[in-house]
Amino acid sequence: MLSSTLIPQSLLGFSLSCSLFIWTTPKMPISLHHWNFTMKPSCPEVPPHPVASSAETELRIERTMEKLDQLTPPRPFTHRVTTTSAAHSTASILHPGDAYRRGDQLDILLEARDHLGHKKTDGGDFLRARMSSPALKAGASGKVTDLNNGTYLVSFTLFWEGWVSPSLLLIHPSEGVSALWRARNQGYDRVIFTGHFARGTSHVNTDCALVLNSSTELCEYLDTQDQEAFYCVRPPHMPCAALTHMHSQNKDVSYLSKQEWRLFDR
Repeated sequence: MLSSTLIPQSLLGFSLSCSLFIWTTPKMPISLHHWNFTMKPSCPEVPPHPVASSAETELRIERTMEKLDQLTPPRPFTHRVTTTSAAHSTASILHPGDAYRRGDQLDILLEARDHLGHKKTDGGDFLRARMSSPALKAGASGKVTDLNNGTYLVSFTLFWEGWVSPSLLLIHPSEGVSALWRARNQGYDRVIFTGHFARGTSHVNTDCALVLNSSTELCEYLDTQDQEAFYCVRPPHMPCAALTHMHSQNKDVSYLSKQEWRLFDR
């Protein structure tokens, strides 16, 4: 049994007021027998990955970043009211049934709308889907498929018997996701890394980074597989192997506009 009625949604949550009662499908008894077998690797042994050249590594990184850029295209906006609003978006159960059995799939179609109630025509919203069983105090994640037209298909597997409640949460609108991705790429070199060197009773902190503009002697730490190097200023009278750990902090800078910052107000 279920109710497909939707209750008013909060600013950040798509609260779907449907509760499902799940039945267990009767199964025939299964007889188990003892078998003699020999354990073998499920996959053949793979030879060590050949070391890629720095040029090949750079090309692979560029292609990966291009794919990520395609997944997070720019989403410019002039006012917050044109961004995705959980309160105005709607969710409905596809092909609702009178009863559900454990192992069935529940599909929900989410239609994103802005604060003016207009249907969104693109995707990219950061959504989180959960299914919970209050009686069992259990929960599981759902699968969100972005249809790139303002609608999302949310799929849940019904794992338990009894009443369960699905929920959808808007973490960030697509405009916020795009702004964060742009800011992340702009501020890639705005993180300060500090390396800690220790030898005996001596402890020294020095600057570290992927690229260091320093005339002093540097320690190079090379990833042999990816051929990517990380550098630290070498402290006097200490070997590079004396590096014990690093910590990082962000520089006091932001690449988000005041309007973009308002998207993350809670």
